[in-house]
Amino acid sequence: MTYSDIPRLLTMTIVWLLLLVWSLIADRSGCVATLGIWVVFSIIVFVSGIESALAKRRVFLTECLEPRTFLFQLLQRRYLLVAIEILTSAVLALLLMVSALSFASRHWSLMFADVLLVSLLLPRFYGAFAGQLREPYRYVTARRWAMWVSTLFLWLESLLVLVFTNEENFIGLRWQEVISYGSTRFDLPCAPVAAMASLVSALDDLGQWSAQNLARSLQDLPQAFMASASLFVYVVLSLLLAYAYSRALIGVVGRPWTMWRIEPRESAVIAGDGAG
Repeated sequence: MTYSDIPRLLTMTIVWLLLLVWSLIADRSGCVATLGIWVVFSIIVFVSGIESALAKRRVFLTECLEPRTFLFQLLQRRYLLVAIEILTSAVLALLLMVSALSFASRHWSLMFADVLLVSLLLPRFYGAFAGQLREPYRYVTARRWAMWVSTLFLWLESLLVLVFTNEENFIGLRWQEVISYGSTRFDLPCAPVAAMASLVSALDDLGQWSAQNLARSLQDLPQAFMASASLFVYVVLSLLLAYAYSRALIGVVGRPWTMWRIEPRESAVIAGDGAG
């Protein structure tokens, strides 16, 4: 790591610190304060998503569509794209917030290590794409690649922990007993957030239960079906959580306004001038 990497590292550490602070003050935060924190996280996640979406839109408009067609005119209006990204970012930010309430020390250590990983990967990807991609697409692509590496790193770690580490012992229990006696109940001032946090915690416990008891439940069809479904839900949720956190890290260093200012046909004009 060089001195030029430190500002990037400190910037992305803000995401980790915000999430940690939220987990510490959640039991004293009403719905209004929770809404404000949710908006902050949604904006951070939105920045990363809209930057990538705008870059893909530029390429699609330039390379795939004929001008003055209906689909071209529809995609040329960026507001539909912005609305989709706002909705997606709000959902991912909410998942990140409610999941953070169940994080153990292992989770926080891993997520900080991921901050270090992304801060080291970004300048390497920036350099690797130099001369390969036109500006500013080089920076967008580098940030996107770093985000997916981060997502894969966090997701694989959660799967390894599920297989090789038993944080709770659910062997021999039925899934109803895990829900009734094993899952965490959150008592927060904002009841909707408490309910969602309890639901995510229950799904996490069911995932651990399914990994421990799937082979034992094969002769009991309802239990076997529930174990298979719980394992699938755990895998999907862990992937979404890794994706949400990785998007948040990239969001604080993203530059979506650069892609917003580029004219839709600019790349085609440049390419045409170069060919001429």
